[in-house]
Amino acid sequence: MTKFTINFIARLQEFSFFRATRRTMAMLMPIAVVGSYFKLLGDLIFTPNGLIYNIFNLDKVLSDHIWYGGSFVCRGMVEITFGVFGVYASYFMARYTARLYHKDSTMAGLTAVLIMLFCSYASSSGRNARMPFTASLLQINAVFIALIVGYCVGQIFHLLGKDFSYVEYEGTKVIQKRAGDAVLPSAVSLLLGVFLGILIYELQLKLLNSASFNEIVSRVQTTNNFGEVLLLTTVITFLDWLGIGYPLRSLTGMVNNAFTAENLTYTLKHGNSWNVPYKYLGSSLINSYGIMGGASVVLAVIVLLLIRRDNRENEINAKINLLPAAFGSSLGFAVGLPLILNPVFILPSVLIPLINMTIAVAVISLHIIPVCVYQNLKGTPGLLVSFFGTNGSWATLFFTLLLFLLDIFLLLPVIKINEKIELRIKNQEME
Repeated sequence: MTKFTINFIARLQEFSFFRATRRTMAMLMPIAVVGSYFKLLGDLIFTPNGLIYNIFNLDKVLSDHIWYGGSFVCRGMVEITFGVFGVYASYFMARYTARLYHKDSTMAGLTAVLIMLFCSYASSSGRNARMPFTASLLQINAVFIALIVGYCVGQIFHLLGKDFSYVEYEGTKVIQKRAGDAVLPSAVSLLLGVFLGILIYELQLKLLNSASFNEIVSRVQTTNNFGEVLLLTTVITFLDWLGIGYPLRSLTGMVNNAFTAENLTYTLKHGNSWNVPYKYLGSSLINSYGIMGGASVVLAVIVLLLIRRDNRENEINAKINLLPAAFGSSLGFAVGLPLILNPVFILPSVLIPLINMTIAVAVISLHIIPVCVYQNLKGTPGLLVSFFGTNGSWATLFFTLLLFLLDIFLLLPVIKINEKIELRIKNQEME
């Protein structure tokens, strides 16, 4: 069975889309890591509801100039990394797709960037005159659409572009000829991109932004039906693996609604949360146990890579991302390994949160641990989300650590399969 799985995934990885995606993610890993660290720094220190900000009472320790300056830097670095990640992704996806077929990869990448920006402009036009581009379409949480745009442009260059080989020195005439050869595929790509932008503008489509998923996010936050929670979690975690992270990111922040308020009111009145009216709210289960504040699968994979140390590149990636991942800022590692659009991790990314929540519901129903009702500060370590959510229940902390060890155990065969597939891919690329 393992051999069949390895062969199947290895063949799947040979498709041009996955080959280009793998190379794109590898190139964008440094950008994602920088964004993760500045996001972590901003969440912990330069946010009024940040963990370190409140623990050390930084509003009295730091001067306003330092605090506002730090906040400015963190927000700015997050915007130029995660905020326009789709621009980088579309460029490199088009470039590596075109390069697979020996076409002009640079011109393909520039064409993809133009299309992404035009679609973003079309999505924003008429809604906010101060914002010429829709930021949500360019963010890392919508990287899937950027990869699709880049791949389609690369395929158009494959079909219509002339063969291209790099030379050591490009004079003016060589560059002019190169630009002329790219006119046809670039023009066709831009025409299709303009047509897509017109559709977005005329139909006022909201492509892969937070508003597109308001209904599913709202439903999972307010439902107390555990079966429905499992179903919606499956959809949300699959979308996150796909590169559409808006629904899952919406669940890792503070959630305030009538149901969470009623649970908190009951807890404050009775002094505990054992018998709150809504024990199985999706927002509480997913964040506290399903993904553990964003650290469940990602942090477990990092721990395994550091323990095994079988791949030097993966070990370095794990070390670099250990700190932000431990505090729930996991996008750097998700891009760097990658976890996003990696066929090896599709099942664990979906199934492990479901297993975690199922066990948590069973333990809650048996009154072994209380229900999480308290909001967490930004930057709270993922493994401590449930601990603070239950106002410091040691039984909950012990249970969460056991759950995390189970996640590591479940991911061990997945990591072994991934290592064998990476070795096979590396050998094929060297041939």
